[in-house]
Amino acid sequence: MLLEVWRQPPLIALATMLLAACGTAPLAPPPEESPIFQRIDARVGIAYPAAARSATFTNPLLRIEVGKTSVARFERVFAAMFTQPAELPAWPPWRVAKNSVDGVIELERTDAELVLGNDANRPDVVSIAYRVCLYEPDGALIRCWSPSASLSHQRGVGECLDLRECLVPQTESVMRAAIARFLVEAESDSALRAWSARLPRPVRAP
Repeated sequence: MLLEVWRQPPLIALATMLLAACGTAPLAPPPEESPIFQRIDARVGIAYPAAARSATFTNPLLRIEVGKTSVARFERVFAAMFTQPAELPAWPPWRVAKNSVDGVIELERTDAELVLGNDANRPDVVSIAYRVCLYEPDGALIRCWSPSASLSHQRGVGECLDLRECLVPQTESVMRAAIARFLVEAESDSALRAWSARLPRPVRAP
């Protein structure tokens, strides 16, 4: 059986009606525990453009909304990174709007690729890459990160007759790995820490 694989470019339009007869495979919600990070005392605007939200794996047998789930996971990540995260509205764009924040962090892109294999000699390969950028309130770039992860899995004969049983856990594992890589890179990033050191500190009562 020939299965069509759609590759997701950076500026993808969400395919909503094409697979009306095909069920969406839900990914697991993000964990309740906050990731480990030395939280920065700052009010930071959070932005999720369409290119981050819309990445989707689709083929005639399943649909996995990678972008939507990625945003939900990054909401928890950013809440663990900054003491006052504030999601910014989609309109007007934050670069032209006046926001009372110390900086803006944007999940600019979710790039996702699924190469579907078979149960004989070709593995399923899931790859996810993110682009996350931190900006000054005026739009000046502080730092961008591009964490990614990939995982291949060779299905055995008769394994995962419902493809969701293999591909959903595989996608979740890749997503967790890429996000963990982002946290490790950001935690030790000199530009992020230099920006944090420049922030005005609130005067605390004695």
